[in-house]
Amino acid sequence: MKDVLKMDLDKKEKQLDREFQKKIVERKKKFLEELKTENEVFDQRTLLNIYNLLVAKHIDEISGVVNSGKEAVVFSANKEDELYALKVYRVSTCDFKTMWKYIQGDPRFHLRRSSTRQIITAWVEKEFRNLLRAGDYINTPEPILKRENVLLMDMVHEDGVPAPRLKDIEVDYSEFYEMIKEDMKVLYQDAQLVHGDLSEYNILVHEEEPVYIDFSQGVVKEHPLSKTLLIRDVKNVCNFFKRKGIDTDYKEFYKFVSGEELALIDEEMAKTY
Repeated sequence: MKDVLKMDLDKKEKQLDREFQKKIVERKKKFLEELKTENEVFDQRTLLNIYNLLVAKHIDEISGVVNSGKEAVVFSANKEDELYALKVYRVSTCDFKTMWKYIQGDPRFHLRRSSTRQIITAWVEKEFRNLLRAGDYINTPEPILKRENVLLMDMVHEDGVPAPRLKDIEVDYSEFYEMIKEDMKVLYQDAQLVHGDLSEYNILVHEEEPVYIDFSQGVVKEHPLSKTLLIRDVKNVCNFFKRKGIDTDYKEFYKFVSGEELALIDEEMAKTY
């Protein structure tokens, strides 16, 4: 009798397990189809990486698109009461030749140029490390984890509303100019890092302070392109604040940030980059 009962229990457990597995498969299929409909440029592997974040309970749900560009889409995601930004690089449209130039000279990476998947994985790893490094010195979102071409980080927001970009909001431009100038100096001299693509498009405004995002192009100070990229960052920032009526000189700005005079040869090289 006991053996019969045990066999019945085993049978029921197996049936329940099959039903549970079926529900997981159905949930997975539904999720992949919904996200593919919403953003059909994602390949199957990318969709599975996102799905695995949900299964592993790193996030509970994805609620919408915060920003969409040629190379990446940023989704809003949440876990309980916490809000996150989920940045997903589009494998099909990324500029791998440009990515390779930034990775190749970085002493933190020793990647042989091979598959595009390896390059983009290194690219996301670089952004993750840059955010960690920069975050010790200036305001940045905190990176949480990375999965190949997917990066999860804190969302910079106010009551659930993503923080606006500097280009989209009125601020005390004189005050912000001085704060950004000081932050760039700290980033270069203390963190030994150059943002690499700094402009009013990737500086957020939160609690009346600048918050810096999009560090994928960031390079360490010893990178062969660091001065070129710093000059470009400085000129971008100066041009923005000039349009807002702030008296600024990019050569003086560069000297303040780097502690060095702007060499003519470096400026010429920056023009051709």
